[in-house]
Amino acid sequence: MYKRRRKSPLLELELLDRATVRGRFRHVSVAPEVGVTVTKNMFTFPLDDLAVMLEQFGLLDVRVVPIPSYVFVVPAPSALVSVPAPASAKLYPFQREGVARAMRWGRALIADEMGLGKTVQALTLVRHYGGRALIICPSYLTLNWVREGAAWGVELHRIKSSKCPVPAENVVLSYDLAARRVQQLGTFTTVVCDESHYLKSHKTKRTRSLRALVQRTPHAFLLTGTPAANRPVELYSQVSMLQPACWSTYTHFVERYCGAKRSPLGFVDVSGATHKEELAFRLREVCMIRRLKRDVLNLPPKVRARVDLETKGTVDIRRGMARWREINALEPLVPQDLVLERQCLVSELYRLTGDAKADAVRKYLLDLPANVIIFAYHQKMLDVICATLECIRIDGRVPMDQRQPLLDRFVAGDVPYAALGISAAGTGLTITSCSTVIFAELYYVPGALLQAEDRCHRIGQTSTVDVRYLCATNTLDDHLWSMIQKKLRVTDACLDARDDRSW
Repeated sequence: MYKRRRKSPLLELELLDRATVRGRFRHVSVAPEVGVTVTKNMFTFPLDDLAVMLEQFGLLDVRVVPIPSYVFVVPAPSALVSVPAPASAKLYPFQREGVARAMRWGRALIADEMGLGKTVQALTLVRHYGGRALIICPSYLTLNWVREGAAWGVELHRIKSSKCPVPAENVVLSYDLAARRVQQLGTFTTVVCDESHYLKSHKTKRTRSLRALVQRTPHAFLLTGTPAANRPVELYSQVSMLQPACWSTYTHFVERYCGAKRSPLGFVDVSGATHKEELAFRLREVCMIRRLKRDVLNLPPKVRARVDLETKGTVDIRRGMARWREINALEPLVPQDLVLERQCLVSELYRLTGDAKADAVRKYLLDLPANVIIFAYHQKMLDVICATLECIRIDGRVPMDQRQPLLDRFVAGDVPYAALGISAAGTGLTITSCSTVIFAELYYVPGALLQAEDRCHRIGQTSTVDVRYLCATNTLDDHLWSMIQKKLRVTDACLDARDDRSW
């Protein structure tokens, strides 16, 4: 992708696959050096060489397209306006850089990895723009936003239910309430959507209700450490509500970046990933601010380990796995009725796997030291954990106002263990007093596992974080483990254009 440099007779070209292009150039009659190197994979050409270069790229079956006019290079943060913050609080250098970049755009997806302080960056932006601000977040994080806002000099008024009046000041409320009361909220200078992967589907009523609100607000910031928790298509609804002119239509997006194709069921399958490097480039240049902990912080390492638990499985699991393999062998021409059967099979196998490994998990937990977090998905598995260990329990059944006091008991050391639901307590919590995290069950969505891991691995952690995944033999766990790794490679390529994650 290329663009003309401002006030310069040079043209910039970014090669997404430098080695391949250079290798091909050695076999044609052009110079082996592709322009003058500026930075990694970025080169410059004199304008009068453009036609020659494009012709040669065409011969090499490499398509070069102009960078759209809405893409621009953000100036160095030091050249931008000062970043306001309370006298008692300080931003890390990378946080100041993120805030400055967001100020330059005015609307951004702050997708820093979990534990890098997206909340404080958003509150700094709210202070900078002034006026009335709206914070939309999962219901269990509303109290946390009120506390963080007070620490950073931003007074937030929490709306607890649909009966509460909407104040004329800064407001914080849950996604469900915001979607139901969007017409009553009024206008704002700034809107912040925390854990914006809650808006990953453009078809849901929640996303459709909030899309217009986000688009009409002058300054909008979406916060999430996993903008594409499962697949690239989840990015569209988020980035398109921030910069609709930059991302065209949903159809264009899924055809270009999701390998859209007709499914045997009659719908369009958008679960693929294509042009991953290009997507990462466009996100970085248009609206996404993303930094990884391994690049900007000197945190202790996070060590993952797979612990294999020996189980015999059950007759139902063996029969289900055999039938599942039979249907998979028919790909890509699987009849519609078998596609539906396969979906039901996987859901049932996931439940049966939790039941089959419960006793093995119980035996493993008996030898645990104190100060350990155990994550699980099913209620039955959480019941096993609570029956085995003295622990607090936070799942979807625990009221929002009771969760933080429970967590405070664990952090203070009053209770040696914490049993947490992956869905209910996998985001928004900070537990740096603990450095051992155990997953009694796997989960389909790798982003949810990463979120849960990073409740401990974040700013303030001083010890190596030990993450253990308990996998049972003769169950669905083997398939889930390989599927998680595959999905992570795809999302890393789409978001970061990198493959250096260790799993």
